[in-house]
Amino acid sequence: MKVLIVYPKMELYGGAELLIVRLANCLTKKRISNALLTTNILREIENDFIGTCIIKYPLIPLQRIFKPLNLFRTLWLLSKGVRKNLKHFDIINVHNYPAELSIYPYHKPVVWMCNEPPEVHVRFQHEPKHSLRRAAVKALLAFDKHVVRNYIQNVVVADEFNETRFRNIYGFTPHIINYGIDYDFFAGRSENAGIKATDPFTILHVGMLTPLKNQMESIRAVEKLKEKIPHIKLILAGLGEGEYLQSLREYIKEHQLKEHVEITGHLKREQIRTLYQTCNVLLHPIKSQGGWLSPFEALCAKLPIIVSREMTASDIVEREDLGVVTDDYASAVLDIYRNPERHNEMASRRAEWVRENLSWDNFSEKMVEVFYKAAEEKHD
Repeated sequence: MKVLIVYPKMELYGGAELLIVRLANCLTKKRISNALLTTNILREIENDFIGTCIIKYPLIPLQRIFKPLNLFRTLWLLSKGVRKNLKHFDIINVHNYPAELSIYPYHKPVVWMCNEPPEVHVRFQHEPKHSLRRAAVKALLAFDKHVVRNYIQNVVVADEFNETRFRNIYGFTPHIINYGIDYDFFAGRSENAGIKATDPFTILHVGMLTPLKNQMESIRAVEKLKEKIPHIKLILAGLGEGEYLQSLREYIKEHQLKEHVEITGHLKREQIRTLYQTCNVLLHPIKSQGGWLSPFEALCAKLPIIVSREMTASDIVEREDLGVVTDDYASAVLDIYRNPERHNEMASRRAEWVRENLSWDNFSEKMVEVFYKAAEEKHD
């Protein structure tokens, strides 16, 4: 079997990029030939692949005023890459919008790793009614549904929440395969990587600074708690830019929170591990897209976690008693501050659950099963 992995761009080493690296390396170890088709890739990510052929169709981003055109240029390049390499591979494994559209109009065994539904589906309801943009987005959504329903044999999502959401959008049921976690890495001994939480009580929020990651809610929780928890500190560990970052900084300044909030920018995995092992709690008030890995990585380091009810894996956290699931973040943080022993007592059991249930080997094994299933269905 030969697998072509298609991903729009790898310009940030986030969860989706890590997933592809782990999957590709597992395929290589199994002697399954594989290649990655993408537009751009960081050298740091490329160096982590073992035996994967990297096929690049470089995209030079347009100026901000023409930024919406980047989507169509990305799709054009991916479609070109699929067309030129189609006959050399048995399975096309697409990841992240608009990669699923790149397989049109070819009938080939396809497996879509749908980390989250295309953002255009989520945002469509917020488009102004009777606007030209809304009409264009509606046409794009119709095309997306047509391609997925008629050209993609198998789809994989990470949890029950995304299974339901996918079924509501596309009308059929995907496979559920939980992501893996690098347990040994995050549970391993960490040297000081340049950032160390030295305050009596430090809250950690990991993820790109975007409205969907909801850093504003963590800042508001600190605002509510600063009189109750002396020297409370919030670390926002993630890359940020544009209007949302500016709104966070303005809120911090206006509400006199500069001594309580630190924005680090993008950090390497070793630095994130240090924070997991030195902070007091991970606060994850994320909305219903992305951010799946961070809470489970934190659990490997025996860090208590608080996640939103909207987080797509919150049912796992609640069912397995791995942390606090709530929308009242300030109260949850205050409880951990006042009762650290009770939460620390459960830390080892929670870390062990992650080790036993969420490995990249398990994830990759199940993905390979879906690959073979898709190939057999096409053959039949």
